[in-house]
Amino acid sequence: MIFGLDGVEISLIITFTCLFIGILSGFPVAFAIAGSAIISFAIIALMSHGGLLYTLAEGAEGSRMIPVLPQGWDGAFLSTLSTWSGGVFSRAFGGNVETLLAVPLFVLMGIALERSRIAEDLLTTMARTFGTLPGGLAISVVLVGTLLAASTGVVGATVVTMGLIALPTMLRAGYSKPLATGVIATSGTLGQIIPPSIVIVLLGSIVGDMYSIGQENRARELGQTVMQMLGEPAVLSTGTLFKAAFIPGVVLAFMYALYALCYALFNPKAAPPIELEDPHPDAFHIAAHYGHRTGLLVLLSIGPLVLLSAGWIVLAKLGIVSAQDTVGDTGLVSHGTAALVVGSLFILLLALALQPQYSRRPILLGIAGVIGYVLVDVYLLDLNDTAGVRFLDYAVPLLLILYGLKAAINRLANIDVLRVVSPPVILIVSVLGSILGGVTSPTPAAALGAAGAIMLAAARLSENDRSATRVILWAAFAVIILLLMRGNFDLRMTLDEVTLENRIAVWVSIIAYHMAVFGLLYSCVVLVNKKVMSPVVRETTKVTCMVFMILIASLFLSLSIRAYGGEHYIQEVLRSIEDPRTLLLVVMGVLFLLGFVLDFIEIIFIVIPIVGPVIYAADPALMPPEWITILIAVNLQTSFITPPFGFALFYLRGVAPPSVTTGDIYRGIWPFVLIQVAGLVLLWNFPQITTFLPDILPAN
Repeated sequence: MIFGLDGVEISLIITFTCLFIGILSGFPVAFAIAGSAIISFAIIALMSHGGLLYTLAEGAEGSRMIPVLPQGWDGAFLSTLSTWSGGVFSRAFGGNVETLLAVPLFVLMGIALERSRIAEDLLTTMARTFGTLPGGLAISVVLVGTLLAASTGVVGATVVTMGLIALPTMLRAGYSKPLATGVIATSGTLGQIIPPSIVIVLLGSIVGDMYSIGQENRARELGQTVMQMLGEPAVLSTGTLFKAAFIPGVVLAFMYALYALCYALFNPKAAPPIELEDPHPDAFHIAAHYGHRTGLLVLLSIGPLVLLSAGWIVLAKLGIVSAQDTVGDTGLVSHGTAALVVGSLFILLLALALQPQYSRRPILLGIAGVIGYVLVDVYLLDLNDTAGVRFLDYAVPLLLILYGLKAAINRLANIDVLRVVSPPVILIVSVLGSILGGVTSPTPAAALGAAGAIMLAAARLSENDRSATRVILWAAFAVIILLLMRGNFDLRMTLDEVTLENRIAVWVSIIAYHMAVFGLLYSCVVLVNKKVMSPVVRETTKVTCMVFMILIASLFLSLSIRAYGGEHYIQEVLRSIEDPRTLLLVVMGVLFLLGFVLDFIEIIFIVIPIVGPVIYAADPALMPPEWITILIAVNLQTSFITPPFGFALFYLRGVAPPSVTTGDIYRGIWPFVLIQVAGLVLLWNFPQITTFLPDILPAN
C-alpha cells in the first residue's frame, strides 16, 4: 500500500487526477474525458500488473494481495470495451432514446428564439414598462431572463444574450456594475431549473434508472418486491421532474426580483429609475385612467390569474376538479375545463381592466360562454357521449368564448408589452401546458416547441410583410385544430367501423396537417432568406454533438472506474452513512464542489450514475425522488454562479465591456449565491414545493 491507501483508493485518485488535468488542459471536454479514461486505465493496468495496486483479503491462511485488476490488464480491457460498446448501444437505441431526443429539439427552440431578436424586443419593452421604478431595469432583466430560460433552457445562450443586450443599457442608465452583472449572470442560469430545461431532460434520462435500481436494491434487502414495498412501480419520468421544477424556478426568480427592488430602495443611486419618452403620445394611457396607482393596476392585472389558479388548486385538492375519465354525470369538472376556464377568464378580465375605453359587450359575452361551458361540463356531459355529441354540446359556449377572446386579444394587442411578451409566453404555455397537463411527454412537446419557435422567429423577422405573417398565423391555428382533434376524436382509419363524426374529424385533421406543414416549410424558407436558418442549424448541431459526445465519453470513464471496483467502493462508503438525509447532504456538498471544475453535463453523466443508486434508495415517502432531483438541479445552478470558477461568470466576462472587471462580476454575484443557498435551504425544509404540482396534476 502507498500512504496507507489500498489499490482502489489510489486508482480513484489517479482517475480523477487525470480527469481534472484533462479538463483544465483546454482540450474539448468530450475528448478530455475520453482521454483521461484511457490514460488513467493504462496507468492503473501497468501498476496493477507490477504489483503496486492491490487490496488485502482476509482468508484462512491470513491476508493475501489481490490486484485491482485480477483478470489482468488485457481481460479488464476487453471486459470494459465490450461493456462500453453495449452501454453506448443501449444509450443510443435503448429505453432512454426518446427522452434524449428532446435535447436537440429544445436546443433548436432556444437558438431560434435567440437569433430572431425576440430577446432584444423583450428587454426593450420590459425596460419601458418597469424602467421608471427603482431598480426597474434589474427587475426587467429578471423577468426577461425567466422567459428566456423557459424558452431556451440553455444557460450559455441566455447569459450571453442578456450580457450583450442588457448590460450596456444598465451601465448607461447609471446602474452599479456589481448589481448589473450579478442580476444578468444569475437570471441567465434560470435555464438550469425552469422547464423546459436541458438539465432536467438530461437528469431525467439518468435518474429514472437510478431510482429504479435504488428501490430494487432496497426491496431486495427487505426481502420484498418493489410492488410489495411501494404498491406501485418505481418510475420517475422527465414529465414529473418538469412539474416538480416549475414552482422552485418561479420562487427563485421572485427572490432575485425582490433583492433587486430592495437594493434599489436602499441604494437609489446604484439603481436609479429612468425616464423614457412615450412612443405613442396620443394613445390611451391606462395609468392615468387609474390615477397613476401602480399597485391597483398590478392587482387588476395579476390578481385574477392568482385567484383563478388558487381556486383551481383548491378544487383539485377537494376532488371537484378531476381527470377527464372520471367526470361525466358525477358533477365533477375535468382538468381540461379548468384550464380553459382559467386561461379564457384571465384574458377576458385582463382586456376589461387594461382597455376599459372599449365596449364591454364582447367581453361579457365571452364570460357568459365560459360559465356556459362549465355548466355543460357538469350537467350535460356523460361518459358514454361520443366526441361528436360533446362537440355539439360545447358548440354554443365555445362560439361565445371565441367571440369574446377575439375582441380581447385585438384590444390587448394595442399594448406594447403584451404584444411583445405574448408570442413567447404562448409558446412556453403550449409546451409546458402539454407536459404539465399530462397531454404528452417532453419529447413530442419539444417537437411542438421547436416548430413553434421556427414559426415565431419567421413571424418576427417578417413582421412588415402581412401576407407572410398571415400564412404563419393560419399554420399556428392549424396546429391548435390538430391538437383539439387528437384530444377529442379517434383518428385511426384502420378501425373496422369508422363513425361519421370520426371520419369528419380525420378529414379536418388532414387539412389542418397540410396547412401546418406548409406554414412550417414557409417559415423555414423565410429564415433561409433572412440568413438565420443556417446559423440556427449549425449551433444546434454543435450543442447537440457536444452533449452526446460527452455522454459517450463519460460512459467510458464510468465503466473504467467500474473495472477496478471504484464504483462499488464509492457506493459502499456512501452506504456507511446511515441517515439518508445526511447522506444526501454529503452528496450535495460534493456536487457543489465538483461544479467549480466540471460542467453540469459531466456531473450528470459521470457522478450521478455512481452515487444515484445509493441516494435514490431512500424511502420515497421520506425523500421523494423528484425532490432529490430538483435539489441536485438547483445545486448545480448554484455552482454555475459561484466564484471563482462559475461557468456563467466566464460567459458574462466574455461579452462584458472592458470597463467591467472580473472583480465587479465577483462582487455582484455573491448576494445571489446567498439567495441560491437560501433557496436550497427552503427546498430542503419544505419538500412540498417540489412535490405539490406532481401530486395534483395528471401523470404523463
